[in-house]
Amino acid sequence: MANAKTYKFNPEDFVNIPLLTDELVMLHSLCEEYHADRSIDNKYKLRNQLEDVFFLIKRRELDGSIDPVTAQEIRDYLEELASD
Repeated sequence: MANAKTYKFNPEDFVNIPLLTDELVMLHSLCEEYHADRSIDNKYKLRNQLEDVFFLIKRRELDGSIDPVTAQEIRDYLEELASD
């Protein structure tokens, strides 16, 4: 499935970091669903996925897979993306 939108942090950029590509793909998909239909159910699914991705990024930051500056940039960007 092709993304309708181009994202600053593309999932393909993180194929060498375990689980992050799949989690970002899911997050982007849920963002698109939420922006198309701002139902409470879609909002909760998006927020839950966002939380999962935040914790995954933190784990990868702690294990050295992502540097702290990049990790924070990704978290800030994803929070902004999910709140648009």
